[in-house]
Amino acid sequence: MTFAYVQLPDWEELEELLSAATTSRIPAVQDSLAHALGGGKRLRAALVAASAGFAAPDVRAVARTAAAMELIHLASLIHDDIIDEAAFRRARPSLYRLLGRVPAVLTGDYLFASAFNLIIDLPKSILKIVIRTIRAMCEGEIAELGAKDFSLPAYFARVRKKTASLIIASCRSGGILAGLRGGQLRNLEKYALNLGTAFQIVDDLMDLTGSPELLGKPCLQDLTKGIPTLPVIHFLNNYAEGSVWKEKLSRGGLSGEEARELAGRLISAGCLHYALGVILWKIRLAVESLGSLPAGRAREDLKKIARRILTPLANLNHPGPAQEVAETIESLTLGAGGPEEITGYRQEILGAYLRVGKVQGRQAPDNQPVKGGVGEFFDPLERLSEKELQPLPRLRQTGVIKGEI
Repeated sequence: MTFAYVQLPDWEELEELLSAATTSRIPAVQDSLAHALGGGKRLRAALVAASAGFAAPDVRAVARTAAAMELIHLASLIHDDIIDEAAFRRARPSLYRLLGRVPAVLTGDYLFASAFNLIIDLPKSILKIVIRTIRAMCEGEIAELGAKDFSLPAYFARVRKKTASLIIASCRSGGILAGLRGGQLRNLEKYALNLGTAFQIVDDLMDLTGSPELLGKPCLQDLTKGIPTLPVIHFLNNYAEGSVWKEKLSRGGLSGEEARELAGRLISAGCLHYALGVILWKIRLAVESLGSLPAGRAREDLKKIARRILTPLANLNHPGPAQEVAETIESLTLGAGGPEEITGYRQEILGAYLRVGKVQGRQAPDNQPVKGGVGEFFDPLERLSEKELQPLPRLRQTGVIKGEI
């Protein structure tokens, strides 16, 4: 899966720029860099290009910023693999596995330096964004190591720093190059924050019930490393068995057998439904944030990216609720036009909530909530008022969704 449909000046030129920016005369270094650059969706580059598309910006500046964001992402993946002692990345041996810790660290550092070299003569605001973002990514990674706080605020704070920060930086940088300011730039950042959060929760679910062949790496890694993901946190805080598993996770990563057992309990308890609901809600919030931005190709590209974030859910290695939600993806109208279009999209999302409103095999009757660990799902045809549908605190009061999101 790539995002090459976005209106980047030339995607082949982007790959050439990535290669040229990381060229070394030392064969061993060049081999390491070539391995690091292989594969990838180029999501961050697509976000830079789409966000810059609201005007006719400097093509060179857009390409160099897009390439820099990709290099920062690739460097962070290499360092993540070292921290996690990961053997595989994208269905290939990780650089850490191939070369060892020190060469992998230095290759990641080389990519960071190459990213700075690309943006050194661009507007100073881009450089400031990159510096703040790398610091935030490091803070998020450190916070995740041995995390003992199993609350939702702590989870979303980690996600914002570790995952969403680079997505926000990509959108903000593109927006600055397009000349966006004030409320429009803030709304673009809101889009990026919600998109980045949804992206991470999709990754949470893929690790729980995805296919190792499609992921290109083993599953259940978060549990074996003791990382509290969203479905796990929901289980720990809402089910009687949660305290027992919270104690186990507090002591560190789970064994393979324990991880498989907990994954099964998460599925049977409906925690996948809960996480899928949050994903859909975050995507809705992301798309609504685009409403104040100029209509046209750029906004459509950002909407397409939001839809594309959901497509990995179709590959979940589980025949139940996750597949049902995946089947609704193509039917979602990711509108970001006027109030009527946004209201229609909101109702479709509520419809998706209703369709996955199964708790241990029970389906929600028409116009009635199903009570259980996944919250309560109401028929969207009740057409709640605009006032009731907007703010999340009000949504909790009306029972459309419960829990801190």
